[in-house]
Parts: sequence; structure tokens; C-alpha cells
Amino acid sequence: MRMLGKFLLLLVAVLAVMAWFGGGITMAFVGFVSEYADSYTYKVGFKHPGDECGNNKVAFNVTGGGQLTCGFGGGRATLPGFTEAQSERLVQMAKELGADGLDASDRESIQGYVDRVVAAIPADQRPQHPWFYGWKVGVVGLIVAAPPTYVFFIRPRLKRPYRRARSYRGGAHQ
Repeated sequence: MRMLGKFLLLLVAVLAVMAWFGGGITMAFVGFVSEYADSYTYKVGFKHPGDECGNNKVAFNVTGGGQLTCGFGGGRATLPGFTEAQSERLVQMAKELGADGLDASDRESIQGYVDRVVAAIPADQRPQHPWFYGWKVGVVGLIVAAPPTYVFFIRPRLKRPYRRARSYRGGAHQ
């Protein structure tokens, strides 16, 4: 009975380590991807009609300056924290500058407007991503999983004596 208790305790420990390690890797991956995607929140896309919008929330046609429809609903997106007037000003600015096509300086002007508006948006009105969804929890999960992994899997292997494999020479056993 005592052996069964030790086995169950070891099984629970192994499952806990696997959950910590697997959860840590998953959370780290999701957090890194999320932070990469968040860097596009206020980046304006400049695409050709029919192109995918990619990670950009708002995209404009490079040939005419009109706003492209992105996403599943096909609606025109607005940037988080922008007022309706600021969104309209952005669309109007793109149309005016893009009447003859949006060149590099026009694109910089549009992105500069977005950056100035974003700088004025209070931090509590910007998209917030809770700490626990980030890569930090994944790293903490890996750190928490490291000691049990060492104790249950690595250290026992290090303490085992080296076993030499037997080799049989010839076809007959003696």
C-alpha cells in the first residue's frame, strides 16, 4: 500500500511538472505573438485593393487614398481610442493626399497624424493587455517548472551508476 502511495505521489508530481512546463511554453509563445501583434495596433496599412490587410486595423488604398475594408465583417475599422471626428479626419486626410496616389511622404504624414493622436490618448483608453496573458507568465511557468524537473528527472539520472552494455562475441554463449 505504501508503494502505491509513492507511485501516485510521483504520478501527480510528473503531471504537475508537465502542466507547468507545457503551460509555460504555451503562455510564453502566446505572449510573444501577442506583443508582436500589439505593435501593429496603431500602424496604418497602405495596400492595393484586394490585398489582405494583415495585422493593420486600418488600411488605405495606395492608388486612390480610400479606406479599405478589412476583417470578417468587411466593415471599415477605426483605431482604438480615436473619436469619430479623429477617425473621419484620418479618412479625409488619406483621400486628399491620395488623390494622385499615396507616395512615401504622404504615408509618413498620415502615420504622423495617427502618432500625434495616439500620444494624446490617455493610457487607460488605449487597448490594455492584462499582465497574465503576456510572456511573463510563460517565463515564470518555466522557472517554476525547472526545480521539479531537475529533482524528479535529471538528478536521478545523474546518480545512476554507469552501466556497460554486454557484448557477445561470436555466436555462442558461454
